[in-house]
Amino acid sequence: MTKVYERNPLAGPGVHVLAIGVGDYPHLIDGAQKLAKMPLGLGQLSSPPLSLKAFVTWCLAPVMKAGATGLQNDQCSLATVEVLCSAKGAISVDVPGGAVELERATRANIKAAFTRWRMRVCSDDNNIGVFYFCGHGIMVADHYLLAEDFGDDDEAPWDKAFDVSNSLRAMERETKGALYFLVDACRQVSKKIALTAGAIPTSLMVVDLEKAVVRSSATLIRATGEGKLAFAPGGKVSRFTDVLLTALSGYCGIRTSGKPTWDVDGETLATAVRKLLENNNKSSQRKQVSDQQIGGTSVPLLRVTTAPMVKVEIDLLPTEKRAVAQMSLTSSKGVKFVHDGSKGVLLKDIPGGVYDVSAQAAAHEFADLSYPEEGVWPPVYELTMGPAV
Repeated sequence: MTKVYERNPLAGPGVHVLAIGVGDYPHLIDGAQKLAKMPLGLGQLSSPPLSLKAFVTWCLAPVMKAGATGLQNDQCSLATVEVLCSAKGAISVDVPGGAVELERATRANIKAAFTRWRMRVCSDDNNIGVFYFCGHGIMVADHYLLAEDFGDDDEAPWDKAFDVSNSLRAMERETKGALYFLVDACRQVSKKIALTAGAIPTSLMVVDLEKAVVRSSATLIRATGEGKLAFAPGGKVSRFTDVLLTALSGYCGIRTSGKPTWDVDGETLATAVRKLLENNNKSSQRKQVSDQQIGGTSVPLLRVTTAPMVKVEIDLLPTEKRAVAQMSLTSSKGVKFVHDGSKGVLLKDIPGGVYDVSAQAAAHEFADLSYPEEGVWPPVYELTMGPAV
């Protein structure tokens, strides 16, 4: 067991995290052991260990250093973090007591860790459970995720995968708390698997359909849509985890009524992830669009004391007008951000709010452009200004 953090005292509602990253698949292409009979064209991954560490580091940041950006919630603080990771070499994470080496993400270890996590989440009706996975995934009837030892037995390769869709359905019947499932994996549909009798991985716990759904809320955010791929730059954090952590690190949130705090619930987070990925797609030939399912009441994962920021991108057409333009945003409080158009597109991170957006020519080469009372809300605001009619 690699429980890297436990709050002291543990009593009372809290956020319980189970994070899994699988990059080393010994039985898939270029693996170190016997190749699986059906490797499905899948090989080794460099991103999951990096993405996992980035996610866990974000979760632990406030307990490592007071005031750091990370998992904060004064109503439901971080309670436990358990982590599994499979990489070419040993992987460790920094925790308050020092570095801890992680247990590998075999199917048996994942099953045992999930059972422990379930018991923690179910220990208080106001707990929040966070399940994060980064690694190989495929889609048939449901979404299946592959453990490190997938393919070690040619007679029963699917014993070393698991059905995450039904694992969530089972959890919804066990806990009255809130659930956040964050799945960073491909969802390509495999006809070969669909036509193979018995190729149906089991979930990490049985779904008892005689039990009612009792969870207060459930958020499932997948890296990509059904039949689609998820991408990662070589040797870097995946695109999904990158935008997920961006959203969680101050680029989404709804003001709490009557209080100077901002809540991040499932819907808010899912919207921010989708919009950040769409913004990311503009600079990539490989498009990726996340998929979300949100159910139940609003239960914030985060409650922060800093207003969320917005990634602003403002252009001016035709482009030759930029050279003589000054672009600006002026908030309802009179705070002004000015940009010299000769330096290109206005790219700036600013606090969310209502702004007057404008462009003026230095020597009246074109008529002033004005867009009053624009809602500049997280995570992204884009505007292309054109010549006055």
